[in-house]
Amino acid sequence: MTAVLQLESITKSYGGVRALDDLSISVAPGEVLGVIGPNGAGKSTLIGVIGGALTPNAGSVTYDGRDVSRLSSADRARSGIGRTYQIPRPFTRMTVGDNVRLAATNSGHHISQRDLEPFVADILDRLGLGPFAHEAAGKLPLLRRKRLELARALALKPRLLLLDEIGAGLVRSETEELISIIQSLRTEVESMVLIEHVMDVISSCCDRTAVLDFGKLVTVDETAKVLADPVVASLYLGSAAGSAEHAPVDEGKQATIRESLKSLVSVAESRSESALLSVDDIWVRYGGLNALKGVSLHVMPGECVALLGANGAGKTTLARSLAGAVPLTSGEVSFAGQSISGLRPDEVTALGIAQCMEGRKIFGTLSIEENLIAGGLGASKKIKAERLEAVYSIFPILKQRRKNSGTALSGGQQQMLAIGRALMSAPSLVVFDEISLGLSPIAVDDVYQALGAIRDSGVAMIVVEQSVDRALAIADRAMVLSQGEVTLEGKPAELLADKRLLTSYLG
Repeated sequence: MTAVLQLESITKSYGGVRALDDLSISVAPGEVLGVIGPNGAGKSTLIGVIGGALTPNAGSVTYDGRDVSRLSSADRARSGIGRTYQIPRPFTRMTVGDNVRLAATNSGHHISQRDLEPFVADILDRLGLGPFAHEAAGKLPLLRRKRLELARALALKPRLLLLDEIGAGLVRSETEELISIIQSLRTEVESMVLIEHVMDVISSCCDRTAVLDFGKLVTVDETAKVLADPVVASLYLGSAAGSAEHAPVDEGKQATIRESLKSLVSVAESRSESALLSVDDIWVRYGGLNALKGVSLHVMPGECVALLGANGAGKTTLARSLAGAVPLTSGEVSFAGQSISGLRPDEVTALGIAQCMEGRKIFGTLSIEENLIAGGLGASKKIKAERLEAVYSIFPILKQRRKNSGTALSGGQQQMLAIGRALMSAPSLVVFDEISLGLSPIAVDDVYQALGAIRDSGVAMIVVEQSVDRALAIADRAMVLSQGEVTLEGKPAELLADKRLLTSYLG
Protein backbone atom coordinates (compact mmCIF):
# COMPACT_ATOMS: atom_id res chain seq x y z
CA MET A 1 0.00 0.00 0.00
CA THR A 2 1.10 3.55 -0.68
CA ALA A 3 2.21 5.25 2.55
CA VAL A 4 0.04 8.08 3.83
CA LEU A 5 3.24 9.83 4.93
CA GLN A 6 6.79 9.26 3.72
CA LEU A 7 9.86 11.11 5.02
CA GLU A 8 13.01 10.65 2.97
CA SER A 9 16.48 11.64 4.26
CA ILE A 10 15.18 14.58 6.31
CA THR A 11 17.86 16.82 7.78
CA LYS A 12 17.10 19.90 9.87
CA SER A 13 19.88 21.97 11.43
CA TYR A 14 19.95 24.87 13.86
CA GLY A 15 23.37 26.47 13.52
CA GLY A 16 25.84 23.63 13.94
CA VAL A 17 23.34 21.31 15.62
CA ARG A 18 21.48 18.69 13.59
CA ALA A 19 18.08 18.28 15.17
CA LEU A 20 17.15 15.71 12.50
CA ASP A 21 19.90 13.79 10.77
CA ASP A 22 19.13 11.95 7.49
CA LEU A 23 15.85 10.64 8.90
CA SER A 24 13.59 8.38 6.83
CA ILE A 25 10.32 6.95 8.07
CA SER A 26 6.82 6.16 6.79
CA VAL A 27 3.27 5.89 8.11
CA ALA A 28 0.98 3.32 6.49
CA PRO A 29 -2.78 3.67 5.93
CA GLY A 30 -4.61 2.72 9.12
CA GLU A 31 -1.47 2.90 11.24
CA VAL A 32 -0.87 4.73 14.51
CA LEU A 33 2.86 5.43 14.78
CA GLY A 34 4.39 6.42 18.11
CA VAL A 35 7.55 8.53 18.35
CA ILE A 36 9.61 8.49 21.55
CA GLY A 37 13.09 9.47 22.68
CA PRO A 38 14.85 11.41 25.44
CA ASN A 39 14.86 15.20 25.65
CA GLY A 40 16.63 16.77 22.68
CA ALA A 41 16.10 13.69 20.46
CA GLY A 42 14.39 15.72 17.72
CA LYS A 43 10.75 14.77 18.30
CA SER A 44 9.33 18.31 18.30
CA THR A 45 11.40 19.17 15.24
CA LEU A 46 10.02 16.10 13.49
CA ILE A 47 6.39 17.04 14.06
CA GLY A 48 7.17 20.60 12.99
CA VAL A 49 8.63 19.31 9.71
CA ILE A 50 5.64 17.04 9.07
CA GLY A 51 3.11 19.75 9.89
CA GLY A 52 4.89 22.44 7.86
CA ALA A 53 5.89 24.75 10.71
CA LEU A 54 9.54 23.96 9.89
CA THR A 55 11.26 23.57 6.52
CA PRO A 56 13.95 20.86 6.32
CA ASN A 57 17.43 21.69 5.06
CA ALA A 58 17.42 18.50 3.01
CA GLY A 59 15.10 15.62 2.20
CA SER A 60 11.45 15.40 1.26
CA VAL A 61 8.03 15.06 2.91
CA THR A 62 5.51 13.14 0.83
CA TYR A 63 1.85 13.07 1.87
CA ASP A 64 -0.75 11.03 0.00
CA GLY A 65 1.73 10.56 -2.85
CA ARG A 66 2.44 14.29 -3.22
CA ASP A 67 5.63 16.14 -2.26
CA VAL A 68 4.51 18.75 0.29
CA SER A 69 7.99 19.74 1.51
CA ARG A 70 7.51 23.40 0.55
CA LEU A 71 3.83 23.77 1.43
CA SER A 72 2.92 26.03 4.34
CA SER A 73 1.38 24.60 7.50
CA ALA A 74 -1.98 26.12 6.52
CA ASP A 75 -1.90 24.44 3.12
CA ARG A 76 -0.98 21.11 4.69
CA ALA A 77 -3.87 21.47 7.14
CA ARG A 78 -6.27 22.07 4.24
CA SER A 79 -4.87 19.03 2.44
CA GLY A 80 -5.67 16.77 5.39
CA ILE A 81 -2.85 16.99 7.97
CA GLY A 82 -4.22 18.03 11.36
CA ARG A 83 -2.17 18.53 14.49
CA THR A 84 -2.35 19.38 18.16
CA TYR A 85 0.26 21.24 20.21
CA GLN A 86 1.89 20.18 23.45
CA ILE A 87 0.78 23.45 25.02
CA PRO A 88 -2.85 24.01 23.92
CA ARG A 89 -3.21 27.12 21.79
CA PRO A 90 -6.91 28.00 21.54
CA PHE A 91 -8.11 31.52 20.86
CA THR A 92 -8.70 32.22 24.53
CA ARG A 93 -11.23 35.04 24.10
CA MET A 94 -13.34 33.08 21.67
CA THR A 95 -15.87 30.52 22.84
CA VAL A 96 -15.15 26.81 22.67
CA GLY A 97 -17.68 26.45 19.86
CA ASP A 98 -16.24 29.33 17.84
CA ASN A 99 -12.76 27.82 18.08
CA VAL A 100 -14.05 24.66 16.40
CA ARG A 101 -16.15 26.59 13.86
CA LEU A 102 -13.11 28.59 12.81
CA ALA A 103 -11.14 25.41 12.14
CA ALA A 104 -14.03 23.82 10.25
CA THR A 105 -14.59 26.81 7.97
CA ASN A 106 -10.88 27.04 7.15
CA SER A 107 -10.40 23.37 6.29
CA GLY A 108 -10.07 21.99 2.80
CA HIS A 109 -13.61 20.60 2.98
CA HIS A 110 -16.53 22.82 2.09
CA ILE A 111 -19.17 22.73 4.79
CA SER A 112 -22.46 24.47 4.12
CA GLN A 113 -23.88 26.81 6.73
CA ARG A 114 -26.73 24.36 7.24
CA ASP A 115 -24.35 21.50 8.02
CA LEU A 116 -21.84 23.53 10.03
CA GLU A 117 -23.70 23.62 13.35
CA PRO A 118 -24.51 19.88 13.49
CA PHE A 119 -20.89 19.13 12.49
CA VAL A 120 -19.46 21.33 15.26
CA ALA A 121 -21.94 20.06 17.84
CA ASP A 122 -21.08 16.45 17.03
CA ILE A 123 -17.35 17.04 17.56
CA LEU A 124 -17.92 18.89 20.82
CA ASP A 125 -20.25 16.19 22.15
CA ARG A 126 -17.86 13.37 21.26
CA LEU A 127 -15.08 15.08 23.21
CA GLY A 128 -17.26 15.99 26.18
CA LEU A 129 -17.19 19.71 25.37
CA GLY A 130 -20.86 20.21 24.48
CA PRO A 131 -21.81 21.77 27.86
CA PHE A 132 -18.95 24.28 27.46
CA ALA A 133 -19.65 25.37 23.87
CA HIS A 134 -20.49 28.94 24.90
CA GLU A 135 -17.71 29.28 27.48
CA ALA A 136 -14.53 31.27 26.74
CA ALA A 137 -11.73 28.86 25.81
CA GLY A 138 -9.36 30.66 28.15
CA LYS A 139 -11.41 29.54 31.18
CA LEU A 140 -11.07 25.83 30.47
CA PRO A 141 -8.91 23.65 32.74
CA LEU A 142 -6.04 21.73 31.17
CA LEU A 143 -7.82 18.48 30.22
CA ARG A 144 -10.65 20.36 28.48
CA ARG A 145 -8.13 22.58 26.69
CA LYS A 146 -6.45 19.45 25.39
CA ARG A 147 -9.84 18.14 24.28
CA LEU A 148 -10.48 21.44 22.51
CA GLU A 149 -7.08 21.22 20.85
CA LEU A 150 -8.08 17.82 19.53
CA ALA A 151 -11.55 19.07 18.52
CA ARG A 152 -10.03 21.82 16.40
CA ALA A 153 -7.76 19.32 14.67
CA LEU A 154 -10.70 16.98 13.99
CA ALA A 155 -12.72 19.87 12.54
CA LEU A 156 -10.26 19.82 9.62
CA LYS A 157 -11.46 16.28 8.77
CA PRO A 158 -7.84 15.12 8.65
CA ARG A 159 -6.59 11.99 6.96
CA LEU A 160 -3.39 12.21 9.04
CA LEU A 161 -3.50 13.44 12.65
CA LEU A 162 -0.36 14.57 14.52
CA LEU A 163 -0.63 14.49 18.32
CA ASP A 164 2.19 16.33 20.11
CA GLU A 165 2.61 15.38 23.79
CA ILE A 166 -1.15 15.35 24.28
CA GLY A 167 -0.74 13.33 27.47
CA ALA A 168 1.63 15.80 29.14
CA GLY A 169 0.48 17.18 32.46
CA LEU A 170 -2.52 14.89 32.92
CA VAL A 171 -3.21 12.82 36.01
CA ARG A 172 -3.71 9.07 35.61
CA SER A 173 -7.51 9.13 35.33
CA GLU A 174 -7.30 11.87 32.69
CA THR A 175 -4.68 9.87 30.79
CA GLU A 176 -7.03 6.89 30.72
CA GLU A 177 -9.79 9.09 29.29
CA LEU A 178 -7.38 10.39 26.66
CA ILE A 179 -6.37 6.86 25.64
CA SER A 180 -10.03 5.97 25.12
CA ILE A 181 -10.54 9.04 22.92
CA ILE A 182 -7.48 8.27 20.77
CA GLN A 183 -8.54 4.66 20.36
CA SER A 184 -12.03 5.77 19.28
CA LEU A 185 -10.55 7.96 16.53
CA ARG A 186 -9.15 4.98 14.63
CA THR A 187 -12.48 4.56 12.84
CA GLU A 188 -12.49 8.21 11.77
CA VAL A 189 -8.88 9.25 11.13
CA GLU A 190 -6.95 7.05 8.73
CA SER A 191 -3.50 7.42 10.30
CA MET A 192 -1.96 9.09 13.34
CA VAL A 193 1.49 10.04 14.63
CA LEU A 194 1.81 10.28 18.44
CA ILE A 195 4.83 12.07 19.88
CA GLU A 196 4.63 11.23 23.54
CA HIS A 197 6.52 10.77 26.82
CA VAL A 198 3.59 9.13 28.61
CA MET A 199 4.33 5.50 27.81
CA ASP A 200 0.85 4.30 28.76
CA VAL A 201 -0.45 6.29 25.78
CA ILE A 202 2.21 4.81 23.49
CA SER A 203 1.69 1.20 24.58
CA SER A 204 -2.11 1.44 24.46
CA CYS A 205 -2.52 3.29 21.16
CA CYS A 206 0.41 2.68 18.81
CA ASP A 207 0.92 -0.16 16.31
CA ARG A 208 4.58 0.66 15.76
CA THR A 209 6.90 3.02 17.61
CA ALA A 210 9.94 4.90 16.30
CA VAL A 211 12.76 5.88 18.63
CA LEU A 212 14.88 8.99 18.02
CA ASP A 213 18.15 10.05 19.61
CA PHE A 214 20.22 13.08 18.59
CA GLY A 215 18.05 13.43 15.49
CA LYS A 216 18.70 9.91 14.22
CA LEU A 217 16.29 7.01 13.93
CA VAL A 218 17.47 4.38 16.41
CA THR A 219 14.77 1.82 15.66
CA VAL A 220 11.17 1.44 14.51
CA ASP A 221 9.22 -1.72 15.24
CA GLU A 222 6.12 -3.10 16.91
CA THR A 223 5.51 -1.08 20.06
CA ALA A 224 5.83 -3.98 22.53
CA LYS A 225 9.20 -4.97 21.04
CA VAL A 226 10.49 -1.39 21.17
CA LEU A 227 9.54 -0.82 24.81
CA ALA A 228 11.25 -4.08 25.78
CA ASP A 229 14.44 -3.31 23.83
CA PRO A 230 17.55 -2.86 26.07
CA VAL A 231 18.98 -0.39 23.55
CA VAL A 232 15.92 1.83 23.98
CA ALA A 233 16.21 1.56 27.76
CA SER A 234 19.85 2.67 27.53
CA LEU A 235 18.81 5.91 25.80
CA TYR A 236 16.93 6.87 28.95
CA LEU A 237 19.09 5.26 31.61
CA GLY A 238 22.50 5.40 29.91
CA SER A 239 25.15 3.06 31.29
CA ALA A 240 22.67 2.10 34.00
CA ALA A 241 21.13 -0.04 31.24
CA GLY A 242 24.38 -1.09 29.60
CA SER A 243 25.65 1.77 27.45
CA ALA A 244 29.34 2.46 26.81
CA GLU A 245 31.69 3.83 29.45
CA HIS A 246 32.22 7.58 29.64
CA ALA A 247 35.55 9.32 29.21
CA PRO A 248 37.93 8.80 32.15
CA VAL A 249 38.34 11.63 34.63
CA ASP A 250 41.30 13.93 33.88
CA GLU A 251 42.80 14.25 37.38
CA GLY A 252 45.10 17.14 36.43
CA LYS A 253 42.22 19.14 35.00
CA GLN A 254 40.09 18.32 38.03
CA ALA A 255 42.77 19.66 40.36
CA THR A 256 42.98 22.92 38.37
CA ILE A 257 39.21 23.34 38.50
CA ARG A 258 39.06 22.64 42.24
CA GLU A 259 41.73 25.26 42.90
CA SER A 260 39.87 27.85 40.83
CA LEU A 261 36.60 27.06 42.58
CA LYS A 262 37.94 28.25 45.93
CA SER A 263 36.99 31.82 45.01
CA LEU A 264 33.74 30.86 43.28
CA VAL A 265 31.74 28.91 45.84
CA SER A 266 30.66 29.50 49.41
CA VAL A 267 31.22 26.44 51.57
CA ALA A 268 30.75 26.12 55.32
CA GLU A 269 33.99 25.32 57.17
CA SER A 270 32.39 22.20 58.64
CA ARG A 271 29.32 20.36 57.49
CA SER A 272 26.29 21.12 59.61
CA GLU A 273 23.87 18.43 60.69
CA SER A 274 21.01 20.70 59.59
CA ALA A 275 19.75 20.73 56.03
CA LEU A 276 20.98 23.59 53.87
CA LEU A 277 17.79 23.45 51.78
CA SER A 278 14.44 22.15 53.01
CA VAL A 279 11.39 21.75 50.79
CA ASP A 280 8.26 20.79 52.71
CA ASP A 281 5.08 19.55 51.02
CA ILE A 282 5.08 22.05 48.15
CA TRP A 283 2.32 22.20 45.55
CA VAL A 284 2.58 24.19 42.32
CA ARG A 285 -0.42 24.69 40.07
CA TYR A 286 -0.56 26.07 36.53
CA GLY A 287 -4.18 26.83 35.66
CA GLY A 288 -5.87 23.45 35.93
CA LEU A 289 -2.65 21.46 36.25
CA ASN A 290 -1.00 20.35 39.49
CA ALA A 291 2.60 20.35 38.31
CA LEU A 292 3.92 19.46 41.78
CA LYS A 293 1.89 17.53 44.34
CA GLY A 294 3.21 17.53 47.89
CA VAL A 295 6.93 17.33 47.05
CA SER A 296 9.38 17.32 49.96
CA LEU A 297 13.17 17.08 49.88
CA HIS A 298 16.24 18.23 51.75
CA VAL A 299 19.82 18.93 50.72
CA MET A 300 22.62 18.86 53.26
CA PRO A 301 25.67 21.17 53.03
CA GLY A 302 28.03 19.83 50.37
CA GLU A 303 25.58 17.14 49.23
CA CYS A 304 24.73 16.36 45.61
CA VAL A 305 21.13 15.28 45.00
CA ALA A 306 20.03 14.02 41.58
CA LEU A 307 16.46 14.76 40.54
CA LEU A 308 15.32 12.27 37.91
CA GLY A 309 12.21 11.51 35.90
CA ALA A 310 10.77 11.50 32.41
CA ASN A 311 9.89 14.67 30.56
CA GLY A 312 6.86 16.35 32.14
CA ALA A 313 7.47 14.78 35.55
CA GLY A 314 7.82 18.18 37.24
CA LYS A 315 11.62 18.45 37.52
CA THR A 316 11.98 21.88 35.90
CA THR A 317 8.96 23.20 37.80
CA LEU A 318 10.68 22.20 41.04
CA ALA A 319 13.93 23.87 39.96
CA ARG A 320 12.10 27.08 39.05
CA SER A 321 10.13 27.08 42.29
CA LEU A 322 13.40 26.93 44.27
CA ALA A 323 14.62 29.97 42.32
CA GLY A 324 11.48 31.98 43.08
CA ALA A 325 10.52 32.01 39.40
CA VAL A 326 7.35 29.96 40.00
CA PRO A 327 5.04 30.81 42.93
CA LEU A 328 4.07 28.04 45.32
CA THR A 329 0.40 27.15 45.68
CA SER A 330 1.19 25.81 49.14
CA GLY A 331 4.09 24.44 51.16
CA GLU A 332 7.35 25.92 52.39
CA VAL A 333 10.93 26.29 51.12
CA SER A 334 13.74 27.32 53.49
CA PHE A 335 17.44 27.86 52.87
CA ALA A 336 20.11 28.06 55.58
CA GLY A 337 17.33 28.21 58.16
CA GLN A 338 15.48 31.10 56.46
CA SER A 339 12.18 30.90 54.62
CA ILE A 340 12.58 31.85 50.96
CA SER A 341 8.98 31.20 49.91
CA GLY A 342 7.74 34.26 48.05
CA LEU A 343 11.18 35.83 47.48
CA ARG A 344 12.10 37.21 44.05
CA PRO A 345 14.71 35.29 42.00
CA ASP A 346 17.35 37.98 42.59
CA GLU A 347 16.75 37.79 46.35
CA VAL A 348 17.09 34.00 46.26
CA THR A 349 20.36 34.31 44.32
CA ALA A 350 21.71 36.84 46.81
CA LEU A 351 21.21 34.30 49.61
CA GLY A 352 23.46 31.77 47.85
CA ILE A 353 21.30 29.68 45.46
CA ALA A 354 22.45 29.79 41.83
CA GLN A 355 20.61 28.37 38.83
CA CYS A 356 22.07 26.88 35.67
CA MET A 357 18.84 26.83 33.71
CA GLU A 358 17.49 24.42 31.14
CA GLY A 359 18.25 25.69 27.64
CA ARG A 360 21.23 27.71 28.98
CA LYS A 361 19.42 31.07 28.49
CA ILE A 362 22.46 32.89 27.13
CA PHE A 363 22.01 36.64 26.46
CA GLY A 364 22.61 36.86 22.72
CA THR A 365 23.16 40.63 22.69
CA LEU A 366 25.92 40.38 25.32
CA SER A 367 29.49 39.18 24.95
CA ILE A 368 30.74 36.10 26.76
CA GLU A 369 32.36 38.25 29.42
CA GLU A 370 29.24 40.38 29.83
CA ASN A 371 27.17 37.21 30.25
CA LEU A 372 29.51 36.11 33.03
CA ILE A 373 29.46 39.49 34.76
CA ALA A 374 25.65 39.38 34.72
CA GLY A 375 25.90 36.40 37.09
CA GLY A 376 27.78 38.40 39.72
CA LEU A 377 26.34 41.89 39.54
CA GLY A 378 26.19 42.27 43.31
CA ALA A 379 29.94 41.86 43.79
CA SER A 380 32.55 44.62 43.86
CA LYS A 381 34.64 45.32 40.78
CA LYS A 382 37.68 43.66 42.34
CA ILE A 383 35.79 40.51 43.33
CA LYS A 384 34.10 40.27 39.92
CA ALA A 385 37.53 40.42 38.26
CA GLU A 386 38.82 37.65 40.54
CA ARG A 387 35.81 35.48 39.83
CA LEU A 388 36.13 36.08 36.08
CA GLU A 389 39.71 34.84 36.12
CA ALA A 390 38.64 31.81 38.12
CA VAL A 391 35.93 30.94 35.56
CA TYR A 392 38.40 31.45 32.73
CA SER A 393 40.88 29.08 34.37
CA ILE A 394 38.13 26.42 34.52
CA PHE A 395 36.96 27.06 30.94
CA PRO A 396 39.89 28.56 28.97
CA ILE A 397 37.87 28.65 25.73
CA LEU A 398 35.65 31.32 27.28
CA LYS A 399 38.64 33.60 27.87
CA GLN A 400 39.87 33.12 24.32
CA ARG A 401 36.48 34.24 22.98
CA ARG A 402 35.41 36.57 25.77
CA LYS A 403 34.59 39.46 23.41
CA ASN A 404 32.42 37.31 21.13
CA SER A 405 28.66 36.97 21.43
CA GLY A 406 27.58 34.32 23.91
CA THR A 407 25.37 32.66 21.30
CA ALA A 408 28.29 32.33 18.83
CA LEU A 409 29.60 29.39 20.87
CA SER A 410 28.89 25.72 20.27
CA GLY A 411 26.27 24.01 22.46
CA GLY A 412 28.87 22.57 24.81
CA GLN A 413 30.67 25.90 25.11
CA GLN A 414 27.39 27.68 25.81
CA GLN A 415 26.79 25.21 28.62
CA MET A 416 30.23 26.03 30.02
CA LEU A 417 29.25 29.70 29.88
CA ALA A 418 25.99 28.97 31.72
CA ILE A 419 27.90 27.10 34.45
CA GLY A 420 30.44 29.90 34.75
CA ARG A 421 27.68 32.51 35.00
CA ALA A 422 26.02 30.53 37.83
CA LEU A 423 29.34 30.33 39.69
CA MET A 424 29.90 34.10 39.43
CA SER A 425 27.52 34.64 42.38
CA ALA A 426 29.75 32.43 44.63
CA PRO A 427 26.84 30.14 45.58
CA SER A 428 26.61 27.56 48.33
CA LEU A 429 23.95 25.64 46.36
CA VAL A 430 23.71 25.31 42.56
CA VAL A 431 20.72 23.87 40.71
CA PHE A 432 21.71 22.39 37.35
CA ASP A 433 18.65 21.85 35.15
CA GLU A 434 19.01 19.40 32.20
CA ILE A 435 22.65 20.31 31.72
CA SER A 436 23.28 17.57 29.13
CA LEU A 437 20.29 18.49 26.95
CA GLY A 438 21.18 18.75 23.26
CA LEU A 439 24.92 18.19 23.75
CA SER A 440 27.15 15.65 22.03
CA PRO A 441 28.52 12.81 24.22
CA ILE A 442 31.99 14.42 24.19
CA ALA A 443 30.58 17.78 25.30
CA VAL A 444 28.59 16.04 28.05
CA ASP A 445 31.79 14.37 29.28
CA ASP A 446 33.49 17.79 29.54
CA VAL A 447 30.55 19.39 31.34
CA TYR A 448 30.15 16.56 33.82
CA GLN A 449 33.86 16.59 34.64
CA ALA A 450 33.36 20.23 35.68
CA LEU A 451 30.32 19.23 37.75
CA GLY A 452 32.35 16.54 39.49
CA ALA A 453 34.94 19.12 40.51
CA ILE A 454 32.22 21.49 41.74
CA ARG A 455 30.81 18.68 43.88
CA ASP A 456 34.27 17.87 45.25
CA SER A 457 34.80 21.52 46.19
CA GLY A 458 32.06 21.16 48.82
CA VAL A 459 29.29 23.19 47.21
CA ALA A 460 25.84 21.62 47.46
CA MET A 461 24.18 20.66 44.17
CA ILE A 462 20.82 19.60 42.78
CA VAL A 463 21.27 17.97 39.39
CA VAL A 464 17.99 17.85 37.43
CA GLU A 465 18.59 15.35 34.69
CA GLN A 466 16.89 12.93 32.31
CA SER A 467 20.18 11.11 31.65
CA VAL A 468 20.10 8.79 34.64
CA ASP A 469 23.62 7.39 34.50
CA ARG A 470 25.24 10.83 34.31
CA ALA A 471 23.38 12.14 37.33
CA LEU A 472 23.78 9.03 39.49
CA ALA A 473 27.52 8.94 38.83
CA ILE A 474 28.05 12.15 40.80
CA ALA A 475 25.09 12.07 43.22
CA ASP A 476 25.06 11.18 46.91
CA ARG A 477 21.30 10.61 46.80
CA ALA A 478 18.64 10.65 44.12
CA MET A 479 14.91 11.23 43.83
CA VAL A 480 12.56 10.26 41.00
CA LEU A 481 9.55 12.38 40.10
CA SER A 482 6.55 11.07 38.19
CA GLN A 483 3.55 13.25 37.34
CA GLY A 484 4.56 15.81 39.96
CA GLU A 485 5.10 13.36 42.82
CA VAL A 486 8.16 11.74 44.40
CA THR A 487 7.93 8.03 43.57
CA LEU A 488 11.44 6.79 44.43
CA GLU A 489 14.24 8.02 46.66
CA GLY A 490 17.54 6.57 47.83
CA LYS A 491 21.23 6.04 47.19
CA PRO A 492 22.27 5.66 43.53
CA ALA A 493 23.01 1.94 43.94
CA GLU A 494 19.59 1.38 45.51
CA LEU A 495 17.78 3.08 42.65
CA LEU A 496 19.76 1.20 40.00
CA ALA A 497 18.67 -2.07 41.57
CA ASP A 498 15.01 -1.01 41.67
CA LYS A 499 13.00 -2.08 38.59
CA ARG A 500 10.62 0.82 39.18
CA LEU A 501 13.30 3.21 37.94
CA LEU A 502 12.97 1.96 34.34
CA THR A 503 9.19 1.80 34.72
CA SER A 504 9.13 5.53 35.53
CA TYR A 505 10.60 6.19 32.07
CA LEU A 506 9.20 3.48 29.81
CA GLY A 507 6.04 2.42 31.64
